[in-house]
Amino acid sequence: MKSIRFVLAILFIVALAGCNLPNSEATSPPETVFTLAAQTVDAELTRVAQTQAPPTVSATLTPFPSSTAAGAPTPTRTAAQTSTPTPIPCNAAGFVSDVTIPDGTAMAPNQTFTKTWRLKNIGTCTWNSAYQVVFDHDKAMSGPASQPLTTGIVAPGETLDISVNLKAPPAVGSYKGYWMLRDPNDVLFGLRGDEPFWVSIVVDSTLPLTLTLDYVAAESGSVRSNGVVKNDIYVGDTTDNTGSQVFLSFDISSLPTTATIEEGAMDLSQGYTLVGAPFGVLSCLEVYQQDFIPLDAGDFFSGAPTGAFIVRCDQTTIDHAVVDNDFETALQAALGSTRIQFRLQFPDKLTNSDGVADQVRLGTPRLIIKYTLP
Repeated sequence: MKSIRFVLAILFIVALAGCNLPNSEATSPPETVFTLAAQTVDAELTRVAQTQAPPTVSATLTPFPSSTAAGAPTPTRTAAQTSTPTPIPCNAAGFVSDVTIPDGTAMAPNQTFTKTWRLKNIGTCTWNSAYQVVFDHDKAMSGPASQPLTTGIVAPGETLDISVNLKAPPAVGSYKGYWMLRDPNDVLFGLRGDEPFWVSIVVDSTLPLTLTLDYVAAESGSVRSNGVVKNDIYVGDTTDNTGSQVFLSFDISSLPTTATIEEGAMDLSQGYTLVGAPFGVLSCLEVYQQDFIPLDAGDFFSGAPTGAFIVRCDQTTIDHAVVDNDFETALQAALGSTRIQFRLQFPDKLTNSDGVADQVRLGTPRLIIKYTLP
C-alpha cells in the first residue's frame, strides 16, 4: 500500500508541475504551487484508498504443540516409592567373637577342648534356660546332641558365651562342625535367623596331646604324725602340734602305653586356701612319688626325704602349675599302670609347736600330662 501511494504522489506532482508551470507573468510564489500540489495528491490518495476494499487477512490460529508426540503413549506420573522396613524376627543371633579355638586351630589327635562362642541376641525375644545349643551337621567331634544354655536371661541386645566340650578326631585332617540354637518350641535358629555357627580345627599328629587328671578323692587323704588318717588333704601342722602329710592318687589308665611323655606338671591352684603362715614357719612344700594304696598310718614319712619333684616355698608357686623333668620321667615309667601317687610334705619341720594350725588346705589338685603318639 505504501508503494502505491508513493508512485501516485510522484505522478501527480509531475502532472501538476507540467500544468501549472509559472510563466513570466505568474505572480504566485513557488512555495504556494508545491503546497497546492501536495494537498491535491493527498486528496487523491484518500479517494483511491476509499475505492479499494481492504485486503482480508484470514489468520489461522495454530494451537501450541502438545508435549507428547503423536502416537507416543501419554506419560503417567509415578508415585514416589517408599521402603518398607524388614521386620525383626523373634529369634536371631549375631556372631561377636570366638572366645576360644579360633578357626583353623591346630589340635593333636583325640585332644579334648572346649569351644566357646560369644553370640548376641539380635531378635526381639528373650533367651532363657529353656533355649538350647544343638549340633546341626558335619563333624560333631564327640560333642553333645544338645544342651541347655547356661544362663538365666539374655534380653535383646545382650551377649552370651556358649560353650561345648569337644574332642578332636583321631585322624589327621581339617574338620568343621556346625551348630544352631533352638527355642522352647523346637524351632531352630542361628546367625541372622537361619545360618549356623561353627567350630573349625586342623588335626596335626606332630602336636602333643594334653591330658588333665583330677585327683581320685576316694583314694587320697592325709596322715598325721600321730597316726591319724583323715579324708581331708591338709598339709602342714595342726593346733595339737602334729604334722600332716597329704597323699594324692591319680588314675592314668587313659594314658596310652605307646605315649611319649613330653611334659608333666602338678597344679595345686584349684580351690586351695592358706591357714596361718605355713611357708613362714615350716619352710618349703615338696612333692615326692610314693605308692600308698590303700592309705594308712604306715604311709606317714618320718625320715629325711630325698628326690623331691617340686619345691614350693611361697604362695606364688601354689598359684601356678609347676613343670618338672622328674615328673616326665616318673610318668613315662608308669605307663601301663592304672595309678600314680604322690606325697606332699614340709620336710624341714613337722610343726613349730605353737599350738596354731599352719596349713595349705588343698582343693582339687590336678596332674597335667603332655604326650605324643607314634
